[in-house]
Amino acid sequence: MSKRKLKDGQEERGGTAFRRAMIAAGCIAAAAALIYLAGTFFFAGHYYWRAWIDGTDYSFRSKEQVREELLNPSVTYELQIKGREGMEDTMTPAELEMIYVFDDTLDRLNAEMTGLKWPTMLFYRNHYELPKMVTYSEKALKERLAGSVFFDKANIHAPVDAYIGAYSPDKGYEIVEEYPGTVLDFDKVKAAVTAALEDMEDTLDLTQGGFYSDAAVKADDKALNKALEKANRYVGAEVTYDWNGEKEVIDGDLISGWITIDGSQVELDEEAVRAYINGLAKKHDTYGRDRNFTTSNGDTILLKSGSYGWWTDRAGETEALLASVRNGERVEREPLYFARGYATGRPGEDIGSSYVEIDMGNQHLYLYIDGEIILESDFVSGNISRGFGTPAGVFGLTYKERNATLRGENYTTPVDYWMPFNGNIGMHDAGWRRSFGGDIYMRNGSHGCINLPKDKAEIIYGYMEHNFPIVCYY
Repeated sequence: MSKRKLKDGQEERGGTAFRRAMIAAGCIAAAAALIYLAGTFFFAGHYYWRAWIDGTDYSFRSKEQVREELLNPSVTYELQIKGREGMEDTMTPAELEMIYVFDDTLDRLNAEMTGLKWPTMLFYRNHYELPKMVTYSEKALKERLAGSVFFDKANIHAPVDAYIGAYSPDKGYEIVEEYPGTVLDFDKVKAAVTAALEDMEDTLDLTQGGFYSDAAVKADDKALNKALEKANRYVGAEVTYDWNGEKEVIDGDLISGWITIDGSQVELDEEAVRAYINGLAKKHDTYGRDRNFTTSNGDTILLKSGSYGWWTDRAGETEALLASVRNGERVEREPLYFARGYATGRPGEDIGSSYVEIDMGNQHLYLYIDGEIILESDFVSGNISRGFGTPAGVFGLTYKERNATLRGENYTTPVDYWMPFNGNIGMHDAGWRRSFGGDIYMRNGSHGCINLPKDKAEIIYGYMEHNFPIVCYY
């Protein structure tokens, strides 16, 4: 009896479970049916999930809205054009009278995406290309482009080549970078804009693609950099002169004024260098100039130039300086001289404190060494009556020689101490004379030389050296 009752209870519980399952299945089916019907209704007017057209995701978008956007370019499309110096412009379809011409592809896509088939979107990703052709007004495009910021005369600036800038004492010469300018090729730009419109490009970058005219010479130009190196080598030179006892410095500040730069051509103005050397020579040379002199008697006289003093080899020094500058040398030296003074200084100062003073009016000689009279002597100078008077002036000793033979038109005379200072005129011993000084020179003088007692000539000879000053006056 108990077993029977248990079996009936089990059957009752099994029936309840079945009924519940059936109810659940019915609910699910009803829900699915509702979802399907809702989807059918929704996707009758909307695009499927993962529907891409021309690279744009139109998932769940209204077909009418998409049609409006795709068929009317003015709704979403514009072309942004970028140029140099931050210039930008945006062209819109309306400005260009632009329209799209489509085939029936969009209609076919809409027909394919019916509400009834919407569940298929769960299994496929739909990518579509929408063939279309852009049409616009050629005249409108040309006028719009011509009136754009890029072709406004106020914004058009010609390119400027890179060049070597002005000299700076701190940095020398430096290259000023090129300015690319803002000159555009209208035809090239128009063709690029046309292509961008036809391809529905969003942007057009005119800074790329050779639309602009560029500077012909860039900062990295080899010839320009070689010229820069040359110019800086020139101004890097420094020549410090000891010019007749004074310091003269030729440096970059000065040299830069002699340099001309034309593009990649660097030239040194030789005439300017020559003029500068001539100026320094004029300032410091004493050769050929008259000079004041204070005699041993205390009189101040004007000495004629004679052939003594500092005399610059102007042509030679010009070439030497040009070579130093071209090689970028930094040197200290004297200029080249044809003749040198025994001492440095202005005319008169260049005689110094060591010299021979020959007072021909009094026929008396003084030897000064470092400002002190070392020796005095009478002498006989050139014969006045025969026109052999010894010339006055300042001279430098040419050389000295022992046991020389003096030769003239009508004489040959051996001497022990020969000290020429003015051509064939010099000081020497005259052992054949028994007296010196007085007015002997007036009628019985020499051929122009200074005749001295042998013992005096010997002492003077010991002090003489090349260019030692000899002062002659009447």
